[in-house]
Amino acid sequence: MLLTETYHPTLLQALQSRANLRIYSLPKPSPNTLPPLLAEAHIWVLRGAIPVTEALLQGAPNLRAILRAGSGTEHIDKEALARRGIHLLSTPQANSAPVAEYVVGAMITLAHRILPAHHDLREQNTWNRHSHTGRELASLTIGIMGFGHNGSRTAHLLAQLGATVLAYDRYKQGFAGNGIQEASLEEIWLHADVLSLHVPLTAETQGCIDKAFLERFRQPIALINIARGGIVSLPAVAEALAAGQLWGAALDTLPSEPPDKLNSDEQQAWDFLRKHPSVLLTPHIAGLTQESELRLARAVLAALEPLLYGHT
Repeated sequence: MLLTETYHPTLLQALQSRANLRIYSLPKPSPNTLPPLLAEAHIWVLRGAIPVTEALLQGAPNLRAILRAGSGTEHIDKEALARRGIHLLSTPQANSAPVAEYVVGAMITLAHRILPAHHDLREQNTWNRHSHTGRELASLTIGIMGFGHNGSRTAHLLAQLGATVLAYDRYKQGFAGNGIQEASLEEIWLHADVLSLHVPLTAETQGCIDKAFLERFRQPIALINIARGGIVSLPAVAEALAAGQLWGAALDTLPSEPPDKLNSDEQQAWDFLRKHPSVLLTPHIAGLTQESELRLARAVLAALEPLLYGHT
């Protein structure tokens, strides 16, 4: 079995305790170190850093299963897996709690104008108390786009805090209740003060939050993206902030990570966003906590159990 990238020590310890199971761990795989171990692997546990391509799989003749630790499988060529009879599993539920907490924290940070107030004091040494009057979450109407593990957990937490929650999911219905209102995109465009994104990156969602989408909102909103960076056009976000169509933004993911991989237009927008006092930027940490890493390790072990039966 091959594990690439890093995991909670519990995972490696539990796997190493199994007799007759060879474990290879590559915390920092490279083009030189990955191929020889992948060639031997029957099961591959990975996160999101390595694109699983046709060419890569050609060098993995023994591979029978891939387990994506976490959520999001857009970096995996599923058609290539199907042609080879390779099973694909994931553990999308493991980090929904910290993601929901991050979104709430980001909304509070933006709505209470903590960032511009901090900027004024730190950069300008100005005490502009009443110019940074904020808003309470309970006064806001929040659009949730995508009602999977992360979207539903976030929506219910916000509803418990008294916010009006409008949830949209193109592929689900009948989930209203407990403070959640099912809504169309048109209703979100009409009523939302904040939009939080929780959809996977697909051909359908690639770049869907663009200039035209943001112009549909009746009033300025705050945008929060903890999903996939490729869903959002960075130039469109920068333009909307400059035009007053956004009163804040929190971006935890980028179209390419780290930022030095962005194209020239995205890089120009990134430079603008980095300096904007109403923009919160974090390096893909929304679902990353000590607790979620342990929970992820346990979820991976549970998902591996049926695969390991007969491989030990």
